[in-house]
Amino acid sequence: MHPHQILNAIDNLPRIPLARKNTPFEEMPNLRAAIAQSMDADISDVPPLFIKRDDTTGFAFGGNKARHMEFFFAHLIQRGIDTLVNINHYDSNNARLIAAAAAKTGMKYHWVAFDTPEAPIQGNMLIAHLAGAHIHRVPDRETADHLANQLRVQELASGRNATIVSQNPFFDIAGMIAYLETAHEIDNQITNHTTTAPKGGERQSPLSPSGERARVRGTGEDKREGYRNQLTPNPQTTTSLPTSTAQTTTPLSPSAEEGQAANPSPSQSVRGRERAQRDRRGCPEGTGAPTHFWGLCGRSIAGIILYAKNTNKPWTATAVAQPHYNPENYQQIYLERSNRVANLLNLDTPLQPNDITTLTGYTKTYGVPTDLGIQAMHLVAQTESIILDPTYTAKSMSALIAEIQKGNLDTQTPTIFIHSGGLPQTFAFPNQIWNY
Repeated sequence: MHPHQILNAIDNLPRIPLARKNTPFEEMPNLRAAIAQSMDADISDVPPLFIKRDDTTGFAFGGNKARHMEFFFAHLIQRGIDTLVNINHYDSNNARLIAAAAAKTGMKYHWVAFDTPEAPIQGNMLIAHLAGAHIHRVPDRETADHLANQLRVQELASGRNATIVSQNPFFDIAGMIAYLETAHEIDNQITNHTTTAPKGGERQSPLSPSGERARVRGTGEDKREGYRNQLTPNPQTTTSLPTSTAQTTTPLSPSAEEGQAANPSPSQSVRGRERAQRDRRGCPEGTGAPTHFWGLCGRSIAGIILYAKNTNKPWTATAVAQPHYNPENYQQIYLERSNRVANLLNLDTPLQPNDITTLTGYTKTYGVPTDLGIQAMHLVAQTESIILDPTYTAKSMSALIAEIQKGNLDTQTPTIFIHSGGLPQTFAFPNQIWNY
């Protein structure tokens, strides 16, 4: 299946531009060398390491879910939703970015935050509060479910159109759709980068954003109406994925459009022109070299591999499981959701069993840092000046390092680490990080 068939199908979905796209794609040679040193091994015993910096999506501290929200909130606005009730853990990245998207679109937002109601207000919860979220702290999930239903009933009685996020079926697939598109972005970045270091070892820094995205101002209703106008009269997307055409000679040279914000609302004619330009450029010939992706269990990494399946890319993936996942239930989830996405977008094939390897044993208690994770935070910061968060990406990175040290990765296959964000949580555990 040609990648542009996938992109054009995504173009026909409603969306709101929120995230910055073409986030940096960087090599991590210093981390690679440090891992080799820890093994008392040659650097060739460690696979080439790269990182996709979706911590830099530029929306309320960024993260992979900024991309998800573009499709989810457009879906809500088309259905007249003006109030959201979200049930989620008190340190949730998802809850933070829903708060930010609700602020941008003028929606009312309740976050029913369960577990450890006595924990200090820090990290994601603090950012959600700044964004105007109504936060309700409760001790457990059962209490949270009961309160969320009460809040929805109250909002409906007051004349608002409220929904509970977890009960909306489109929420489960919006992230996979977003990362089908992101996979094409990565595909271009892989093509336009080389692993051969230039003479002198100098590498070009990522480009800075070209400018701010236009903002919708006014009351909540004004904002929602503004976004409705972007979605009518035809419920098609407002933008096509920019495709890099820059030719690079260094491993870290970004694409010409790297870091730029998406155009808020090009017209149908502009979208058609962008499609024509994209089709004339074409895609890299062939399936490319084997590449391994590394991230957390979830919608994002599943979307990347769904793209690979449908474009015949020799890509593989390892997803590190949080405690509520195991290989069986994660496989069941990505199979069911990929079937829905494949039907929606007319893809050639959904995901199949064992398309994604699920790795357990590195995350322990949900929301609680691990010693290996904090060690990984220090190592990556001290070698590459990249900050991981202690509850998500640090655990995923600690698993990658440990598996390399055990000799469980193919040293000839480049590994791309998906940095999914979560940076506010770095400040929620200062003592553990400081005293490591």
